Amino acid sequence: MAARPTILTLVRHGQTSANLDGVWHGSTNTPLTDHGHRQAAATAAFLAAHPEPIGRVYASPLDRAHHTARPIAARFGLEPVLDPALVEFDLGEWEGASFHTLFEERRLFHHMKQDPHYAPHGGESPSQVALRLSGALRTIADRHRGERVVVVTHGGALSIALGLLLDDDYSSWNRMMKNCAISELVWGPRPELIRFNSIDHLPADPDERPGR
Repeated sequence: MAARPTILTLVRHGQTSANLDGVWHGSTNTPLTDHGHRQAAATAAFLAAHPEPIGRVYASPLDRAHHTARPIAARFGLEPVLDPALVEFDLGEWEGASFHTLFEERRLFHHMKQDPHYAPHGGESPSQVALRLSGALRTIADRHRGERVVVVTHGGALSIALGLLLDDDYSSWNRMMKNCAISELVWGPRPELIRFNSIDHLPADPDERPGR
């Protein structure tokens, strides 16, 4: 009989005010909006309907991720395991800046692509983020071989980690998940992405605008 695969079900946290306002809250501990809580509840209901059981739920300790994970874990009689290695990309003194300012005026993305060790004003470098989050996912997968595990984390950091894990290139920012979207990795010698950015389970919100 073949061994059961190890599956990491990746969930981005629910909507926050920073997502609506188009500003970067990496290490900033922003709560979910009311709609973010509705997204988390819908995600929990969807995952509970899956035929495969969930062995554990891990989450970033930031409230937006932790509070997204709580209703998911409750559906399976679990408590979320909070892991600091799952937190968002910390931009240091640039926390709270708008995406326009970061990417157009301060050229954050340009600098990060050119230099993996570029750390803006007391924040993290992209290489630090990629190694931190990919390492956390590896540790979780190794700890729960043959199980299905939910990991609730953040859009920016996860995009960088997936670039490293799947393309050997942290700068491949082409896998940005929406709030409370679901993606899945089958863990092996090389992880395989079998589902990405699934949002069909989510309630509509006419006020939502793109953001992290």
